[in-house]
Amino acid sequence: ILIRHAEGLMTAYAHNDTLGVQRGDTVRRGQTIATVGSTGSVATPQLHFEIRRGNKARDPRTLLRGEA
Repeated sequence: ILIRHAEGLMTAYAHNDTLGVQRGDTVRRGQTIATVGSTGSVATPQLHFEIRRGNKARDPRTLLRGEA
């Protein structure tokens, strides 16, 4: 799943089991977008998460403020 955010940011989520959104949906804070799965060669359920600006991955620790 790729979600576009303000200021040119995009978040990416992979290894999903079920998807709760479709292309073109508007996503709201707190909304479940997917459930974690174990796709590919992974042995246990896990999440792959990235924050990107343009085509460059960014360190999430510098961008997330810990807001619930």
